[in-house]
Amino acid sequence: MLKLKVILYWIAGIIALLCASLVADYFLYPRFSKIGGRSFNTGQNASWLNDSWYLGNAKKSPKQLIQQLKQHQIRDAYFHVRYIKKDGTLRFHNAATARHLTDVMHRNAPDIKNIAWIYIGNERGLTDVDIGNIHVRKMIVRQIIWLVEKCGFDGVQLDYEICPDGDRNFLALLTETRNALPKGKLLSVATPMCLLPPFRKFGWSEKYFSQVAARCDQLAVMCYDSGVYWPRLYVWLVRQQAIRVTQATAKGNPQCRVVLGIPTYEKGGLSHHPYAENIRMALKGVREGLDNPNAKLSAFQGVAIFADYTTDADKWRTYRDLWLN
Repeated sequence: MLKLKVILYWIAGIIALLCASLVADYFLYPRFSKIGGRSFNTGQNASWLNDSWYLGNAKKSPKQLIQQLKQHQIRDAYFHVRYIKKDGTLRFHNAATARHLTDVMHRNAPDIKNIAWIYIGNERGLTDVDIGNIHVRKMIVRQIIWLVEKCGFDGVQLDYEICPDGDRNFLALLTETRNALPKGKLLSVATPMCLLPPFRKFGWSEKYFSQVAARCDQLAVMCYDSGVYWPRLYVWLVRQQAIRVTQATAKGNPQCRVVLGIPTYEKGGLSHHPYAENIRMALKGVREGLDNPNAKLSAFQGVAIFADYTTDADKWRTYRDLWLN
């Protein structure tokens, strides 16, 4: 009996020590861990911008926006054009405002690509769009062509949520979009993260990343809303994106490029814990992941800020210090 009590005391002590170590790591890791690797910045970064530019009520002028984008070496500007309705049509059609925006951007910043960022939600998302219906897909493609031809966008980014791993309907939509887009127009996809079993239901496999890459020009990995509350684990997860997604992309389509989305927002749902998911921890993961010899640097383009409208001066400073410099 005495021997059993000693064993139980030892087990309890080990558990207490492990818990104390985890708590200490939670608080100390973000403050004292060094940023490893190096910046692999090529001056071809991206940023998600809100719908005020498309709807015509932006607080800044296009020229002020251009100055900010150039200052932070952002080449791809993802302008939110809101969402697709159940019938496959865009909720808002603002051709005049959009054309004025893209004309000003092209005239004053011809090196910046103006991408229409389109949200498409399925039954697991927000708008219940059935892209398994060929008629709905055809209508979506028509909206995409309207955005590039009538509004002057240089391409589109499809943000299909929540897209399960292996979704064949999304591959069909990408193929149909690729075939319909005029030559030279960018086809980008906002993707979930690459996750390993048993968490695959919340992300994609390398195989599916390769299949999607084969049908588009760019993958923008959303390295946020991971549900990870432990900073060390979040950094590890971002490292895996830099390694695994670049590998899968290079395998699926050597011409496709990867941008890694990094969070700058505070308020979010339960899946976002800003103490762990923040710009400093994300850039640490990106740098260290790209520094891994298994990463395919030939497939990497840059990082993407999510989002421009939640990035304050301190966060821009962190971005400049850890990435641009």
